[in-house]
Amino acid sequence: MIRRTGITRPWPALVIVVLVLAGSCCFVESEPAADEAVVKGARRRRRAAAAAPPVTMVPITILRSAVDQGAVCMDGTPPAFHFDPGSGAGNNSWIVNLEGGGWCNNVRACQFRKTSRRGSSDLMEKEIPFAGIMSNSPADNPDFYNWNRANGFYFRGQRIWDATIRHLLSIGMASANQVLLSGCSAGGLAAILHCDEFRAFFPPSTTVKCLADAGLFLDAYVHALSVDVSGGRSLRSYYSDIVAMQSVAPNLPPTCTNQLDATSCFFPQNLIDGIQTPIFLLNAAYDAWQIQESLAPNAADPSGAWRACKFNRSACNASQMKFLQDFRDQMVASVSGFSNSKSNGLFVNSCFAHCQSELPATWNNAPGGSPAIQNKGIAKSVGDWYFDRAEGLAQKTGCCCCAEVSPSPAEADVLGGGAAGGPRRRRAASVMVPITILKSAVDEGAVCMDGTPPAYHLDPGSGAGKNNWIVNLEGGGWCNNARTCRGTKQSGRGSSDHMDKQIPFTGIMSSSPVANPDFYSWNRVKIRYCDGGSFAGDTYDKNTGINFRGQRIWNATIRHLLSIGMASANQVLLTGCSSGGLAVILHCDEFSAFFPPGRGTTVKCLADAGLYLDAVDVSGGRSLRSYFGDIVAMQGIARTLPSACTTRLDATSCFFPQNIIDGIKTPIFLLNAAYDFIQIVLSLAPDRADPSGAWKACKSNRSSCNASQMKFLQDFRDQMVASVKGFSGSNRNGLFIDSCFAHCQSELPGTWNNPAGGPPTIQNKGIARSVGDWYFDRAEVKAIDCGYPCGKNCHTSYKNSVVHMEECISNCSDGI
Repeated sequence: MIRRTGITRPWPALVIVVLVLAGSCCFVESEPAADEAVVKGARRRRRAAAAAPPVTMVPITILRSAVDQGAVCMDGTPPAFHFDPGSGAGNNSWIVNLEGGGWCNNVRACQFRKTSRRGSSDLMEKEIPFAGIMSNSPADNPDFYNWNRANGFYFRGQRIWDATIRHLLSIGMASANQVLLSGCSAGGLAAILHCDEFRAFFPPSTTVKCLADAGLFLDAYVHALSVDVSGGRSLRSYYSDIVAMQSVAPNLPPTCTNQLDATSCFFPQNLIDGIQTPIFLLNAAYDAWQIQESLAPNAADPSGAWRACKFNRSACNASQMKFLQDFRDQMVASVSGFSNSKSNGLFVNSCFAHCQSELPATWNNAPGGSPAIQNKGIAKSVGDWYFDRAEGLAQKTGCCCCAEVSPSPAEADVLGGGAAGGPRRRRAASVMVPITILKSAVDEGAVCMDGTPPAYHLDPGSGAGKNNWIVNLEGGGWCNNARTCRGTKQSGRGSSDHMDKQIPFTGIMSSSPVANPDFYSWNRVKIRYCDGGSFAGDTYDKNTGINFRGQRIWNATIRHLLSIGMASANQVLLTGCSSGGLAVILHCDEFSAFFPPGRGTTVKCLADAGLYLDAVDVSGGRSLRSYFGDIVAMQGIARTLPSACTTRLDATSCFFPQNIIDGIKTPIFLLNAAYDFIQIVLSLAPDRADPSGAWKACKSNRSSCNASQMKFLQDFRDQMVASVKGFSGSNRNGLFIDSCFAHCQSELPGTWNNPAGGPPTIQNKGIARSVGDWYFDRAEVKAIDCGYPCGKNCHTSYKNSVVHMEECISNCSDGI
């Protein structure tokens, strides 16, 4: 029961729609063949998935009818949306979410975008997870979980908006009692631009409100000047190109354009005071994206003076902090008039973050977890505002209270053109690399779970690195039963049809000599993960119709790479993270065997976050052993495991690296966090082993752990150190075990290479240098940090985008 305007009534169910933005400005949509069938089918899925995990995978709907109205994506394909119907009391309540994803501002950048999921519905994922404010879990999303929820993407953004909203009205939204328009980043800006238009689609009796998350992009003035760190106006110049190229001006609010130029009216600070519809602004005062791409973009910082600071606040010097504080003050000043209206809501926290409403860890505030101001988290603040339970105005003026979330490549996208006018990399440390579908592998039975061909991404080497290769095995968890494997089969982790057509190469995969000094010029390959068993299974499940052919994918892809040049390599390195890190351990000696000893190729392996331990969980059980046992049995993995292990131990034991590493003959480097976040969450304290929730706060935020819990974690750390004792006795092997609460550190720019005061170091040496010293025999590396609270620079949180665990590691409680 909730209380609203003095009336007590049951909470209405909610319909959530995600409009997919396949354009380049501030707005996309999804695909039904028969609308009624889509809704009925989706309702059946909801009933069947009543006991499913909180994150729901929602299929795409292509809105083909919109083409007749000229509402098309950049490449002319129809727009699209994802729709999860409401239930119960929420049947007549709707959330419409506008997907974000950056912009493009010139011909080359827009041509590049046109060939991606941000510009073509042909390339969009066929299903996406609904989390945070889009979740259907009452625990994670108490106020909106049962609403109809929809999420949605030429330069026809305005037409896409109009066509999609009219379509949603036609399938039930017109009779809504309550609606909420939301969006994050570019989608947050779109929510601001379209809020009053959205209101106009409904009769006065419908409650209509808007939520703009991370959409308050500022025409930044600092020290009384509108400047970035070079004295220029990077974002204004960029927005000006967008407005001109995409004919945005006619669609901007006339209340603004009658007074200001069109570019100024693309900045929310000049729009929000004039919006008549109630709107809630959710923003980080130190917006990570704006700091990195507007205040201190690479073009404005050629010397790299801001490089460490913009990715790690503790690395900022006094003058840089003053600059950021001035930016924060400008943001607060920009909402002073807006906040005077009691119909509006505001939540401005002091985090280095971007987009907080769609991530489970930041949306709903578990004890000691995600952002809170005056002990109230984001989800409750938005709910209180929407339902008039309390005035929704909150500004954090003191310490930061949130887990920091930097924009992922999918969220941030490219900012625009580089010096040559082409698509600039999101960061200098990353590059978008297109996919290659290995169709020839099908003849060898090497297929993904759904029978589609395997795939890889290759960024060719250059100069001195053209005969050297890094082969990276993608991670992404496992599946262990019919239900979970059917779900995986229908995603990018089980089908090449659903994989992103291009992905960023960062960290050890980066082409930047600054970010990746030892390996930047090598041929770099990422083999996509679509078998669910760490590239180790070899069977077909007749009951589910699922292929478990990871071993065949491994063999076929490596042989293919050998055929296109890797056979003549001088140096090769096999790497992987998480389940990909475990795959590296399983396949390291096999990889070495592909290169004849007489060829003289240096072959080594790096396993990142792959040291999964056979540990006792908090209930006294062995959750991970049970899970691994199911995987090994279902996927026919026993026959592919190292015989040196299986001749003395059972197959499940031989899927645990601690029982394999001592027998690996090829030089291998183990990189792991002693307090591996994923192992804490999924192995030591999974929900099923902690029904009372006693570990909920601790496993999300180490500062919330009590003494007995910390003792338990210290024992886990000691077990990890003990497990590598024999391994570390070999001079050929390398080791870097830091005392961070983290997972996967080699592929993230913030953890791979160590700018001053930045990511993890042991004895003043970071991860990138440690791996390089080991690989090139510059020094022996056997680095094990002391136990927590040791761990230099572990205060920076890590978002594990590799395995799509949208949870935060630690809070930024130390403030700014």
